[in-house]
Amino acid sequence: MKSPTRLVFSCLLALLLTGCDADSASYLIDGNRDHSLSVLRDKPWPWSDWEVSLVVTRLPECMRRHRLKNAPADGNFKLELYESLEGGFILHQGKRWYVTETGKCAFQAFKEPPPEPGLPLGTFDEKDGSLKFRAAVNKPGA
Repeated sequence: MKSPTRLVFSCLLALLLTGCDADSASYLIDGNRDHSLSVLRDKPWPWSDWEVSLVVTRLPECMRRHRLKNAPADGNFKLELYESLEGGFILHQGKRWYVTETGKCAFQAFKEPPPEPGLPLGTFDEKDGSLKFRAAVNKPGA
């Protein structure tokens, strides 16, 4: 027979681990898995915020993971994706703006919001508890 202390400890450990989570979603550039932007979310503890990363991929030339600002785990995650007029990609997360390009998988945070982010491609957001990429409805040619 197991001791009550061991049973209580096992139940508490199980409760702690149920809040841990990780998921991801990708935008395939020109429908190609080797050329993509992927957003990864990790939640190491039930009480923690999401740790958010962007993986920029253009194989075989490059693949890099870049940290974004942590996001609250309140079910309202949103990261907007735009194609810039210069050929890169602009990301908007809350008050933060980022730019990335897939030539060398470079990444940089904007100090000031861009005056015109470019063509809206879609949004990484949470639906039914999972991270999804939803393409913009107003894409030209659609």
